[in-house]
Amino acid sequence: MKFGMNLLLWSGEVTEEMLPVCEQLKGLGYDSVELPMFNLDLDYAKIGKRLDEIGLGRTAVTIRGEEDNPISPDAAVRAKGVELNKKTLDCCAAAGVEILVGPYHSAIGLFSGAGPTEDEWKWGVESMRATAEYAETVGV
Repeated sequence: MKFGMNLLLWSGEVTEEMLPVCEQLKGLGYDSVELPMFNLDLDYAKIGKRLDEIGLGRTAVTIRGEEDNPISPDAAVRAKGVELNKKTLDCCAAAGVEILVGPYHSAIGLFSGAGPTEDEWKWGVESMRATAEYAETVGV
């Protein structure tokens, strides 16, 4: 069995300041960390290299919001969601992450109180297919 820790416990983004925490987690016996990937402009390759040196595996978590909702009725909003999913996958690949989790299939916290409409289902399938096909090309 392997044990990991979600770095959201400390911060919403992984910067150099988080590396001592990662070292402590490794020293406590953790095998991996989960990287919050909300800021897609960080140097994830550098972070991944440092985590390799520490000896920690990694997963990542991200979200989509109302402005980039992959099941929005607005095609431009859906396209932005897929675009940001792909950018997140690029960040994962740079950091050596093979598994991405999180509510990136639709906007977090945006609930109608009913099940998905036929269109939302169709848009969800389209956006997740595009995301999954891209994920395969980058090894995530």
